Amino acid sequence: MASPHVIIAGFGIPGRAVADLLLHRGIPFVVIERNEDVVSRCARGGIQIHTGDVLNESILREAGLDRATLLILAIPDDQTVIATVERVKRLKPDLPIIARCIYTSAGLQATMHGADEVIVAEQVVAREFTRIVGARFGGS
Repeated sequence: MASPHVIIAGFGIPGRAVADLLLHRGIPFVVIERNEDVVSRCARGGIQIHTGDVLNESILREAGLDRATLLILAIPDDQTVIATVERVKRLKPDLPIIARCIYTSAGLQATMHGADEVIVAEQVVAREFTRIVGARFGGS
């Protein structure tokens, strides 16, 4: 089995949470982030991070696509997530992809294009509303 190599696209709160988990477990990862200020700040902190768009094949290759064992798409842009899933599945069909989508319809598209798991923001919010309101009115 190949050594783990995770690519995280997007370094907002979700991407950082994944990075923290991987750091804690000693699993190597690389980040792709478009915001140059975030890249500059994180690079000073020792994070292996590349500036660029995850849709750019050269950026994906620079981040280690050829040896990647998992791709995390933590970016808050459904169309970019769907397009990236399509592109990566053409370049490396067996690479597992976990994708973040805002809307259920985008999550379905990401799944149809090959995402292995999709986390849909509106579904997470709906579960939390149900949990909180349910607890307020005597249930769990």
